Amino acid sequence: MALVKFEIEEYHLILIKHLGWEIIQDSNKISSFIEEGAETPFGGLHIVEDIGVMLFGMPERDFDPLSPYGPQYTDEQKEIIERVWRKLPQALEICCYVQKFEAGVYATKWNLKNWKKI
Repeated sequence: MALVKFEIEEYHLILIKHLGWEIIQDSNKISSFIEEGAETPFGGLHIVEDIGVMLFGMPERDFDPLSPYGPQYTDEQKEIIERVWRKLPQALEICCYVQKFEAGVYATKWNLKNWKKI
């Protein structure tokens, strides 16, 4: 039987730590919380900027806080931001299943949600 593997990175744990949650009353669904005036579940206006600051801090290049462009990250940093954001739901699912927030490689059979750290 085929195994599915997934690596939870420290980056995932940083994002999970700062992610806001709410229950949507009309539908009784749990959703990531987006504050009034914000556009991301981390309280900011742009997902790349929010995640970039959490993972890498402010860029070393000149940064104008009044600029509409926000901090500029390297192509490598942008790739990391995109990868971690795209895989965040899977990382959260695994952390909840194993009831631990630990980086590492986890595996399960392709048709089960029986995640185990390997």
